[in-house]
Amino acid sequence: MDLKHSKQRAAENQSMYRSINERIKELNEVFDEIASTRSEWICECADPGCMTHVEATLYEYEGIRANGRTFLVVPGHVINEVERVVDTNARFTIVEKLDNGGEVAEALDPRR
Repeated sequence: MDLKHSKQRAAENQSMYRSINERIKELNEVFDEIASTRSEWICECADPGCMTHVEATLYEYEGIRANGRTFLVVPGHVINEVERVVDTNARFTIVEKLDNGGEVAEALDPRR
């Protein structure tokens, strides 16, 4: 598989997890109103089998969703060939898809 198709496949996998997190968001909004705590999300890495949970506040999650090319991943789940690290902390890393992977990610953004 060439790098162009790898970037596209990674973006498609990550976009699937982003769509799942958009559904989880509604539930997390309720808990945020009650307790103002961190919520659990699913890692949006390119591994289609990853179901690792990530903790982030609703505010942090919304910041990531503001850009259709960025994803919330567990530290260490970065694939440097298809994405770059935008920010990181002890709980999560924010990655941005590159090249045609970024275009695919934007096209599949459920908020678009």
